[in-house]
Amino acid sequence: MLNFRDPAYSPENGGWHPVEIRLFRSEQHDVWQLDYLTDFSWQGNPWPELAKEFDISWSQRYAWHCLIGDLPLNRELNEFWTLWQDNFVAYCAMNVFAITVSPDC
Repeated sequence: MLNFRDPAYSPENGGWHPVEIRLFRSEQHDVWQLDYLTDFSWQGNPWPELAKEFDISWSQRYAWHCLIGDLPLNRELNEFWTLWQDNFVAYCAMNVFAITVSPDC
């Protein structure tokens, strides 16, 4: 499990969304594959809660966004994923995240 957190992220100040990525070892033991990725955000008023904003699972073949619901697996999702991924890589390059790696038991 990979966790990316902006320690200063809060409902009052904003910041970079926490992201959780789960990998699993494929049948070829030296190959790791993406299982799911979840992007969290503060949601709700007057008492915000950290909740899923975007969720994609390659193993279950689904994607979901809090403003839309289930997303069809099509070209538009691919475009959204490419944009999301480009932004995430840029944020990582800016060192905005504290990163933790933990075994998935």
